Amino acid sequence: MASVLLLTPPEQASDLAFLLEEEGHEARFWPLLSTPTELPMGLRAAAEQVGRFTWVVVMGRGPLRAFLEAVTTAGTRSTISRVQWLASDAATARVVERHGGTVRVPGDGKWTSAVSGLLTSDDDVLVIHEDGVPEILADAFDAAGARFIDVQVACASPAQLEDAAGVRVVIVHSAAAGEVWAEVTRGASTDAHDAYCCGPHEHPHAPEPQRVSVPQGVRVVAASAAAADTLRALGVEVYATAEANAADAVVDATLRALTE
Repeated sequence: MASVLLLTPPEQASDLAFLLEEEGHEARFWPLLSTPTELPMGLRAAAEQVGRFTWVVVMGRGPLRAFLEAVTTAGTRSTISRVQWLASDAATARVVERHGGTVRVPGDGKWTSAVSGLLTSDDDVLVIHEDGVPEILADAFDAAGARFIDVQVACASPAQLEDAAGVRVVIVHSAAAGEVWAEVTRGASTDAHDAYCCGPHEHPHAPEPQRVSVPQGVRVVAASAAAADTLRALGVEVYATAEANAADAVVDATLRALTE
């Protein structure tokens, strides 16, 4: 019997857990993603009308994931590439880029120089945050004459993994989970944030993320092609990828990873 770690809440993978147990393996859960407790009304409304904004400022990946979920629900995902983005950190910026957005990251909190060089009185800005709009950012908007509205997204803290002993396979269900898995299995980030300040975050010039060190003996299975692409881009070796987005296909991929 092998222990298989699923990076998702039990209620979202009950069929997969049942099939793994039918094959004689133990399903364990580690819900990595910090997700909003519920999508605020303001966020849903902003997602429906995102095309009216010239800039979106996102403060962290939890609020960003909530916004991406909201625009998917609203059917406005195509607007991601048509608005300009400011992100609070490089990891959040990479998520925006992965979804087709053009993004900049003010280094070391240099919001004033970023906003004054980019925004004007013609701009309408959406700010998505968890803990409030930094005063320096609000002041920068005022100085530039830009109009902004903000939406607060309350995110639940991700669960902690108390014991990974005996885990032989990790199943990564989504690109977002893959990004977080990569973070928690490597050391502290060495991103040089100043390299992003006030300029487009372009792949040829952006600092490379640290290579990932997956715990010894653990094999990673991707439950989707998107998850596999993200993991490989972050330096994770993917032992198997499910051929379809279905529990039985993920189990087949897991069995391949266990036997190869």
